[in-house]
Amino acid sequence: MSNILSYNKKTTGEGWIQLNDQYNADEIEMISDPDGGMLQTPRTAIPSPFAQMELVKNAFQRLSVHADLNGEAMDKKLVSDALDIAQLLFNYKEYNDLFHIIEWNKQTQIDRLKTDGQHKLLGETIEMFLRQDAEAFNFNRLEKLYFVVYGNSVIGGTSPVTLFMATPNAGNDSYDIFVEENRRIFTEHRPLHERKPIFVKYLYAMFTAYPELKRFCHEVNNYIIRDFSLLDNSLRNEIIREIGNPEALDVENEEKAKVFLTSNYDIMEEGVQALDIPFFCARAVDIQKEIAKSDFVIAPSFDIDETRPLVLQNNLNATKSNKFRYVTRDWDDTIVIKPEDYALSPDKRTLPATRHRYPWLTDDDFLQPVIIKLDYTSNHECFFDGNISTGTVETDKFDFILPLKPLYFKYFKVSDLWGTVNGHKRFELRHKKDGSSESVEAILRIPVSNGSKYIKLSRVYIKSSTGDLSYDVQNNYGHFITVPFALSIFPFIKSPLLKQYNVQLIDRALGQLEQHNISLSFYKDNYNNILSEESVTSRKRSLKAEKRVGTSYYKVTDSFDYIKVGINADDAGNNIEGIICPKWVQNINGHDSYTFAVDLGTTNTHIEYMRESNMPEPLNIDSLGHERLIATLYNSENILYDAIMRQEFLPKCIDETYGFPQRTVLSESEHLDARNADDIVALGDTNIPFIYEKESVGYGNRIVPDIKWSADIASGKRIRAYITELALLMRTKVILENGDLRKTRLVWFYPLSMKIGKIRKMEEIWSKTFQDVFGVKADNTNIINMPESVAPYYYYKCSDKFHGAASCVASIDIGGGTSDIAVFEPNSKQPIMLSSFRFAANVLFGDGFSEIPHGDTNPMVVEYARYFKELFNYDDDKYGELHGILDDILEKRKSEDVNAFFFSIVQNKIIKNKDIFSYNHRLGEDYIRKIIFIYFYAAIIYYVAKTMHHRRLNKPRSVMFSGTGSKILDIIGNNEALNLITQTIFEMTYNEKYDSDGFSVIIEKDEPKQITCRGALMQVRDKMGCESVYELNRLMSDLDTPMRYNHSMISKEFLTYNDMNSDDIRNEIIKSVKEFNDFFISLCDNIHVNENFLVANKTMQTFRELMNKNIEHHLANGWIFMNKNIDDKNDDDIIEDTVFFYPIIGIIRNNLIENLYDKESISEIHEEGNK
Repeated sequence: MSNILSYNKKTTGEGWIQLNDQYNADEIEMISDPDGGMLQTPRTAIPSPFAQMELVKNAFQRLSVHADLNGEAMDKKLVSDALDIAQLLFNYKEYNDLFHIIEWNKQTQIDRLKTDGQHKLLGETIEMFLRQDAEAFNFNRLEKLYFVVYGNSVIGGTSPVTLFMATPNAGNDSYDIFVEENRRIFTEHRPLHERKPIFVKYLYAMFTAYPELKRFCHEVNNYIIRDFSLLDNSLRNEIIREIGNPEALDVENEEKAKVFLTSNYDIMEEGVQALDIPFFCARAVDIQKEIAKSDFVIAPSFDIDETRPLVLQNNLNATKSNKFRYVTRDWDDTIVIKPEDYALSPDKRTLPATRHRYPWLTDDDFLQPVIIKLDYTSNHECFFDGNISTGTVETDKFDFILPLKPLYFKYFKVSDLWGTVNGHKRFELRHKKDGSSESVEAILRIPVSNGSKYIKLSRVYIKSSTGDLSYDVQNNYGHFITVPFALSIFPFIKSPLLKQYNVQLIDRALGQLEQHNISLSFYKDNYNNILSEESVTSRKRSLKAEKRVGTSYYKVTDSFDYIKVGINADDAGNNIEGIICPKWVQNINGHDSYTFAVDLGTTNTHIEYMRESNMPEPLNIDSLGHERLIATLYNSENILYDAIMRQEFLPKCIDETYGFPQRTVLSESEHLDARNADDIVALGDTNIPFIYEKESVGYGNRIVPDIKWSADIASGKRIRAYITELALLMRTKVILENGDLRKTRLVWFYPLSMKIGKIRKMEEIWSKTFQDVFGVKADNTNIINMPESVAPYYYYKCSDKFHGAASCVASIDIGGGTSDIAVFEPNSKQPIMLSSFRFAANVLFGDGFSEIPHGDTNPMVVEYARYFKELFNYDDDKYGELHGILDDILEKRKSEDVNAFFFSIVQNKIIKNKDIFSYNHRLGEDYIRKIIFIYFYAAIIYYVAKTMHHRRLNKPRSVMFSGTGSKILDIIGNNEALNLITQTIFEMTYNEKYDSDGFSVIIEKDEPKQITCRGALMQVRDKMGCESVYELNRLMSDLDTPMRYNHSMISKEFLTYNDMNSDDIRNEIIKSVKEFNDFFISLCDNIHVNENFLVANKTMQTFRELMNKNIEHHLANGWIFMNKNIDDKNDDDIIEDTVFFYPIIGIIRNNLIENLYDKESISEIHEEGNK
């Protein structure tokens, strides 16, 4: 027994301890680690050339004693690095271009060293260690070692004791090798259970199929058995079922595991093994079985009706054991295929080195002379990227489009391109850069018959630094040229029910290509199967010559499999072409029905949908899955391309940011001659600008409002395009969510003030669009129309706010251009009265009866434009784009558009609902102008009250509001204030008070526009509701129905067009307006407008002075303006609008808005403008 001085755990940490004989496991274990297990640098004091093997072996053993494998950091690193090498070898086929393997034969190499005078001692030393450690390291079973070499560095190799190991300096350098996605070699400490299941199964199969490994590599076996309990349950069960229990040693599991290995993996072709046990490697999902004899005859994906050509290549380098039969004997690599051999067409060629005339093909038949490089990484999920790989770190990640000629598709399907042949990718692009030299190699592997072998065709393309695009025939290399362009497909989904695609092309190719345009052609599978001209309609929108960015749009009314990109000849006469292949997934048609409701308003449009009989929701479409609203050729975000796509096409998603409600406007090129165009193509000539009032609509784009009411030829085409785009979005929603297009229903609305002829025209547009887009014949069961005024009632009657079960209710929908009234008696299925008139929010926010916009002089617009500009100027970096949008809208001077933008600001994603940006709140605090909004509101309620009283209807228990224009109610005050005004008007009109049950105004203040759509959908959920709507439409089709009623507000019940030529009638209308004005003054006194609404006495005094000015002029002016486009009316035809409101419109716009304001403030603004 002796004493030794050592770090230990028996004393205080260091000191003398007794040692009986020599260090054993117990003594070693009691040595204390001064680094506490945190050391990551391997111990290097082991006096053996095989120290790394010892370290890795011990690391596996030490970790295996921990239930969670969480031991010392150095051990975790050694094991993880070894597993990285194992996984690298397992993925050898995928990475064999990044590293190579060197074989070290034990006996051969030692003998060579021993016979070399300079290295004899080294050879004898290695031999001594091999003999001395034979049992510990299984050197007696070792014949060969294999080393993995990356560049000029050995990074790992095989081991007879752990099968694999990394070098001691693993991780000191950064290697551009990923053993898994985003898992760079040697950078993370990952145990086995955190690696890919296919690799995990491989290791368990190896130790089960070759049970001697459990003995000779028992440290690794202990590790994987411990790791087995940490695997996911499902993976554990799969291993037991497919391979066997890792702890068992029965022959049945051994055989099962061997079958599993040979069925699911390939033996490494390089013969890599350890302990005479072969290593296997992964192969692609569709790798084919072991290939037998093969020749050069092409093996197409489908039958062809002509002789199958041979496919030949230079430098075949077939091995003796893997020969290719040519004609009568095996191919001889001394045969050289020269350009003159394939100068003729394939069917007229003579086989090289023979006299046989027989069709054959080579690289020039399949690969283009020029390849197009993109200026971005492509969207690999939706488009085939050519299996592109990069050779060096300095190589950029930009992709290329496929340099394939159409002949390829004579023999193969598009989807074959991303498949494999004999474990190799059918098509590859290898992009590399070395200093200033940049090139890309296109590799095309053509399968040939008699097995699953292939011919490898390739062409190298070098960067054209001089603009030279000519093809070097002798050396077989072409050039690549960067062509900045983008492409987007809507929708990205393939379905037999889909009748239309829309494709956007953005062309930014300048420099030598500035005068040359990019074009697209669409093809189905098979050779030259181009879609006909009838199936493709193209439109140019932005011109590259003007904007340095050109855009083209394609309406494709048939399915397609690939797109050919073409650039017309350059100055040297070279045409540039390439192929884009969408990675379509076939859509599975579902069974659910969808019902949509579209409220196409003057100012805003809203869409809601209902799946089966679920509750209605706003239309939304995302682009998160493989099937999506839009697929862009570019990956992720691109500021410029994304902006142009939103400006002229569609946003990537229809959501809260870019969605509904949406302004009823179209965006079109300022060059579009809408009047004389044969047709306006939706998403071609025009688009719905979902970015309007949120972002810049783009230079050269014209925003067109007022498309609903305008009667000119151009507006008819525009409204058709607008509705078509809405229908395309609805169709996409159904298909993306696996609904049944054939069960789709659509509800649309019309205001009662819309003339019968216009309604019928709209019905025709909706029906034809529905049939064209959905592919279903339109009838009254799937295309349902209803008056705007009734739908809100259907919504409110389903809510707890409804008080109409025992009393009369009135529903008022205030839109931008029209207001619609529906009055229902208790529990009635149909309204007792419907009325509609062109007196709505635009009266307050538009330019009245002026053909010329006056946004630059409108005092309210001018004042609040300055207000918002000051807010924007406070943080130009943040609000600069909004400032630019405001300037653009102000430049057009339309008060309606400027005010609409003011209202939208607070909802902008940049603003995030900050109250200071709320136009509603600012107007609510504008106590000079508040009287204008009260006057407007009172005019509507007064008309409703007078009309109901005239029809001998009871006072309503509730008045329910909806529509975009209802936002003005917030400006007036809260519900209590609205109740006060509304109840007082009805009591004054009926000359009687409400009973103790009282009266209430009901409004959904947050979403007034959405109520119309929701109410309609809730009404048509069941058969009874639908029948009620059909009955309403039947009643409304009767031109003489008493249900439709517009009160003239004078003694004559109905006014005709001829009546407006009568002085007496006009005077009576003027009188009725003055009576209302007097009524309003009394109302203000009754409701104490000064105290309750903070309207100043001075303001009221000015109001009294202005309210009766120029009433006759306003009536005449309004009549001319409202009827300027009507030329098909007879004198005896009844006027379907309420002329009573025409003078009031003039009073509001020309009397009040022009004169009720803080004149000192406006003077300051004008002075600033003059400066």
